[in-house]
Amino acid sequence: MKNYHKAFAALSLLSATLSRSSNPSSASAFVLGDITRSTVVIRTPITLKTTAMSGWSRTWNDILNGGSPRWKITSGESHENAYAHFQKHVLKEDKTSDDGAKNISVLCPLAGDDPFVRLLFRKGYSVTAIDLVAEAVEAMRKGFGDEDDVAWTKEETDGDIIWTHNSGRATLIVGDALKKRPNLDNSFDAVYDKDSFGALSKDLRKPFCERIADYTKDNAIVYLECKLKKGLVGVDNAGPPFSLRKDDLMEGNNYGGSKFVYLEGLGPVYDLPGNMNAVMQQTGHVLRRTRT
Repeated sequence: MKNYHKAFAALSLLSATLSRSSNPSSASAFVLGDITRSTVVIRTPITLKTTAMSGWSRTWNDILNGGSPRWKITSGESHENAYAHFQKHVLKEDKTSDDGAKNISVLCPLAGDDPFVRLLFRKGYSVTAIDLVAEAVEAMRKGFGDEDDVAWTKEETDGDIIWTHNSGRATLIVGDALKKRPNLDNSFDAVYDKDSFGALSKDLRKPFCERIADYTKDNAIVYLECKLKKGLVGVDNAGPPFSLRKDDLMEGNNYGGSKFVYLEGLGPVYDLPGNMNAVMQQTGHVLRRTRT
């Protein structure tokens, strides 16, 4: 595969509408944002790291200095709604308690600085998040609320920057989420995917699913959130964000061909911010890694 098989790294802001002036491609944009102000947010697949980094760095600097939060879900109620679904399917024993979380390792691909990752950590799970943008990972790391120099160990290996929390339960990786990492094979009991698959153009979905298959244990659970556009019939070629249903996820080149079975469609899992609910819903899906 060529180098264009890069993970989506972060979101950037521009003034535009939901319509696109060109056909979707591996360089297409992930549109989210405040529709009432015709302001959208894009997530762009990275083909050249050096070209992308300066743009995403500016975006993250703006966010960290009080600019628009763009795509983020910051509602605690929304996170708890999502967690109720995650907990129900991931915890093997008492599904009303977090007591079993200490034995669960969760992969969070293309996570940015998603607060849900830290929610999982607080509830006792072990988390590993991957994102290509260093500023996103740094924001994630600082959100843990610890003294940075004391709580984290930094390592650079094979092109990745790896931050490891002194609890042993959090690993944050700055790097390409689609890169093969044999050390992560068969490591995770669950996957938390918020909008990552739905941001990928079709040529990137197969390698993404292959990495998820590599990294997960037999019977691991994939909790996946994606957009469902209202009124759309058939396949969505106008993303990202791509409108996705079960059939799209389980195509042979996607999870259907990567040793996963579909367990449940959750429907809408929480309301989207602003006026976005007028045009799309945030829907959930649960998959299971089959035995190899």
